[in-house]
Amino acid sequence: MNSQAQINKEKHLGGKHLAWNSLLNAGTSVFIVGLNIIFVPLMLHRFGTEFYGVLTVTWMVLGNFSWLDFGFSRASARYVAQELARDRHDQAALWTFTAVISQAFLGAVGALVVWRLAPFIVDRIHVQPENRELVILTLKLFAFSIPIDFANRSITGVMQAGQRFDWVNGLSVFSTVSTYAVYGIGILQGANFKTVVYGLFFVRIINLLGAYLGATRVLAPLKSFSYLRGLSSSYWSRVVVLVRYGWWVASASVVGPLLLLFDQWMISVLIGVSLLPFYTIPSNLLWRLGLFPNALTTTLFPAFSALEARTEWTRIENLFVRAHRYLLTVLVPVLFVLYVWGGEILRIWIGPEFAAKGTVPLQMLVLGFLIGLLAPLSGALLEAVGRPDILVKLYLVELPFNVVVVWSLTKYFGITGAALSYTVRTVIETIILWVVVYRIVPFSGWELAKKGLLRPSLAVIVFAGAAYAIRGANIWNYSDIAITLVLLAVYTLYAYRFVFDQQDRDFGIDFYVAKKDRLLEKLGFRQEGAAAAEELLLEESLVEASSTATSAGSKG
Repeated sequence: MNSQAQINKEKHLGGKHLAWNSLLNAGTSVFIVGLNIIFVPLMLHRFGTEFYGVLTVTWMVLGNFSWLDFGFSRASARYVAQELARDRHDQAALWTFTAVISQAFLGAVGALVVWRLAPFIVDRIHVQPENRELVILTLKLFAFSIPIDFANRSITGVMQAGQRFDWVNGLSVFSTVSTYAVYGIGILQGANFKTVVYGLFFVRIINLLGAYLGATRVLAPLKSFSYLRGLSSSYWSRVVVLVRYGWWVASASVVGPLLLLFDQWMISVLIGVSLLPFYTIPSNLLWRLGLFPNALTTTLFPAFSALEARTEWTRIENLFVRAHRYLLTVLVPVLFVLYVWGGEILRIWIGPEFAAKGTVPLQMLVLGFLIGLLAPLSGALLEAVGRPDILVKLYLVELPFNVVVVWSLTKYFGITGAALSYTVRTVIETIILWVVVYRIVPFSGWELAKKGLLRPSLAVIVFAGAAYAIRGANIWNYSDIAITLVLLAVYTLYAYRFVFDQQDRDFGIDFYVAKKDRLLEKLGFRQEGAAAAEELLLEESLVEASSTATSAGSKG
């Protein structure tokens, strides 16, 4: 393999490329949330609550069949990433075809079940008689989107494995924008709901074709279906491997929500559903911050898988530690603002009565989210190194203890106790995950503590004192606003000078310059040195890999 080919091969695992993909993931998530905020009220007004409720129920029904995925999409992304790292594109193509065929079959089974049960389901959700047939048609038509969605997941996994998040996020934006365009067409046609149903189904087909085209940019063998002839001899053995891995991923997606939602069930049972919104709305607000760890883990999971296939543990540890540092650095100021100004946010957003009851649970949850939002990084690493079983086993061990803690705290302290139970559980769970990670992989716990957590955590002490000083902040109190802004400005300087190291600072400057020059080049304003800057980034990726390999060799 010549040097240029080697540089291109390493590019998608280079730090700058991974950083750009993470930013792209986060930006796309924010954009989609913004579209939802803008268009959902319009849809409710134009179609009415019943038709919007029909769409909601339809997504819920289809979501309940997501377990039929059996974790194949996650499994295929892992094995494809590993085969790409070994430069075995033919094997990566076979894994892809195996996953797509299997998921399409499982999705077809789910579609037939929904098709047969559609009248039964509609009769149980109290639809107006004049709308019954339209709702049945909606469920039946959307049922056929199950195999399309399942196949799309595995194909998207190929793009993730090849770090083509430009395609992944581009398709996500296309799907979202097209969905709202379909709603708009339906509105222009006099709130024609049938147009919306057919249009949404058509969008899913287009999205699948776009995903296939993007996957062929990563795996050229996918353009030729001749590989299907060679698949017959190894299909079932590959399915067994996918099931053994994917079963644990699917189990985690079932057991995890039992832990996550148990506090809400206890609030409903012990103190009544009338108080539930004072807990769920602050909780859902904080869960929006999940886009930050999700942006990182979506990028890092295939990267971890690829590097694990090449046993480059030093590079994996470097990414793991830096991801913690970057994520915690972002979360600390955001959660500080939510802790101090959460009451005002709830008052302005919903009302003073709601803020009076929802502020303390919000503040209690903030403490748990500060640590809990770091847990997905450990989960992604465990799955990438082939140990998804750890998460399920941990959840099952937690479950009985969680029942006792949630029941006790909710019974005696109400919704504040429920929030405290979440904070206790998520802190303990995150710490246990760190301990497990450092027992399974050849990492140094001191590296994570010193380079990943210590310096961002020192800022928490200062913010905690400030939060006490301006507790109950008021939008009309200019001193509260001034203190908040000054603290955020000082924290920004502190993070740049003391949290980020020289490599981080150089990385940020080089990254900005390279992307700016690349953008100008695409716009036709090619600057002298733009090509050289891009070439420098490629060479630095290769140097990064070579230096890491040398370091690992010297340790050996």
